[in-house]
Amino acid sequence: MRRLTPTPEEKHRLAEIHDLIARHGYSAARGMVAAADRRYVDLAALLLGNDRGSPAYLYSGFAMTALPHRRLPSDNDAWQRTNGHFSLMVEPGFIPGPDGEPWRQGVPFGSRARLILLYLQSEAIRTGSPEVRLGNTMHHWLERMGVKSGGSSYAAIRDQARRLSACRLTISWTAEDGRNGFERANIVNAVLQPPSASGPGGAWDETARLSPEFFEALREHSLPVSENAIKAIQNSSAVIDVYVWLCYRLFTLTRVTDIPWAALREKFGPEYKHLRQFRAKFVPALKEALAVYPEANVELLPEGLRLLPSRPAMPAPRTFYIGPATARRP
Repeated sequence: MRRLTPTPEEKHRLAEIHDLIARHGYSAARGMVAAADRRYVDLAALLLGNDRGSPAYLYSGFAMTALPHRRLPSDNDAWQRTNGHFSLMVEPGFIPGPDGEPWRQGVPFGSRARLILLYLQSEAIRTGSPEVRLGNTMHHWLERMGVKSGGSSYAAIRDQARRLSACRLTISWTAEDGRNGFERANIVNAVLQPPSASGPGGAWDETARLSPEFFEALREHSLPVSENAIKAIQNSSAVIDVYVWLCYRLFTLTRVTDIPWAALREKFGPEYKHLRQFRAKFVPALKEALAVYPEANVELLPEGLRLLPSRPAMPAPRTFYIGPATARRP
């Protein structure tokens, strides 16, 4: 398969960027690449300057499919995304409103929803309990991830937490023998607030309880990722999705695998009519994701991507499969 001829801006591959920083230092490396690539040097240096931090965990199904990047046109709309033989559907739901009436919550979206999900799942794995504190523990974790909890940021976090509490997931798959299956569950079954909690600060004293179905799926099929890597890319839901997908696909590979642009668009950008439009948005996100995953072995080809077996972003003692073992992974 023919390789791309690098443009001057792409002369240094991301793997070489990590090597440049290690050999020449951050400042010198920035001067050795084109201006368009300095963002990737900044991200790589941020990760190389720290250890990988504690592992964070998420249900491996989220590596195959993802939440929307932006708010859907209506809070009544459901969201569905298909990736090869896997499909994710997210249905909006209700929670009790301040006046006791049902309060419609739309589908969660964006980077803040992803961070909250990552926190809920990581804490559940760390403690071995489906009950997860949303109080000071979550507050400090978000601050550690670079997210301020005051003002508009606080309001966005609260909004996404409500949406996650109300929504319902259906993950379905088709096996190679034609059999179909699905798992359906709420992410959160209950949000418990102690009687002493009151006022804006008291909202942080809530405890979320993951549903039994989701907690069991998470324990059996959790995917470890680097907390520091997520921190570096925490403002971009698109980059988070690409990074998580790479963490899943690269470590589970047993042979070189080529993925065409059409399949990548189906997963990451089916809203794009033309492949060239999708590629123009996807490649920068891919480069940012690779900048915080130094072990990733990925080649950019005219026809798509070439993935090669790679070391994991974090140690991975757990299984990754969702659905039947005969279901093919995109």
